[in-house]
Amino acid sequence: MRTYCFLGIDVGNTKLAFGLVEGDARAFHEKRVIATEPHLGAEQALEKIIVQTCNMLEMAPKPVAGIGIAFGGFVDVTRTVGLASPNFPGLENVPMVEMIRELAPGVPVSMDNDANVAGVGEAMYGKARGHREAVYLTISTGIGGAVLFDGKPLAGSQGLAAEFGHMIVQPNGRQCTCGSRGCLEAIASGTSIARMARERVRGRDSLINNLAGTPDDITAGTVCKAAQAGDELAKAIVQEVAFYLGIGLANIISGLDPDIVVLGGGVMNSADILLPPAIQLVERHLTVRGAKVPPIEASDIHDDVALWGAMALARAAAGKR
Repeated sequence: MRTYCFLGIDVGNTKLAFGLVEGDARAFHEKRVIATEPHLGAEQALEKIIVQTCNMLEMAPKPVAGIGIAFGGFVDVTRTVGLASPNFPGLENVPMVEMIRELAPGVPVSMDNDANVAGVGEAMYGKARGHREAVYLTISTGIGGAVLFDGKPLAGSQGLAAEFGHMIVQPNGRQCTCGSRGCLEAIASGTSIARMARERVRGRDSLINNLAGTPDDITAGTVCKAAQAGDELAKAIVQEVAFYLGIGLANIISGLDPDIVVLGGGVMNSADILLPPAIQLVERHLTVRGAKVPPIEASDIHDDVALWGAMALARAAAGKR
């Protein structure tokens, strides 16, 4: 008999997602997704989180036993405060756990950065399930990651472990939102792919322009779709992105030797064109020294993986895992 509900909240830079699950169901009782709109400031985003959380709590057919939060940025070591979001200037030092607790007195609340939470979701519900040591990489507005041991993410001494998006793959390369240069995120995130295309498409005859309509409407998906159709500029961008993604993956695997690497996030909607060349580079780097290349796969739950991870946090917070 299902007695409880669990609420998951995904605070992303592009969207805010809310999911309500009854008991141990593997389908949402209710799910809502709204735009984050960071250009309108942090206050309106926080207000949306408060309003939608209240709405979801009211909709719950059973008492909510736990709430889990995936925060799209850095969190403090206590996992209660959202320190900063590189792709959302102004969303800083937010006492997110306390804020949600005030909306649901007595309900345990747990939070982690969205990549760690997505990794937990992948370990419980996706392709990392059953693997003792797994790496999860999310490629979306930014790039984050999680290192999972028996389904639990490695935190690090400052709570900043597995920030794979900020490993340097191109010394003195492009400026990253974190302030450094040459980060993987500055080259291979969805935001960076779109920016790269906007810069290079000016004055050129490219299918990217035709598909997008205007430069402002170019997305990573636009670039990959144009590449699949044979557009030379788009193919060159995809090749460059895949090259640096491959370097990043080779570094991660060399350092951690995981059982499996799973990639999620919106950019992985184009995994069929981005992953094969990246994996080929990984194989060249690792097999030359006799190392075995683990499975490197795109998630099959990547659209909702952070939300399902937040649900896992909610269950753990409630002691129901």
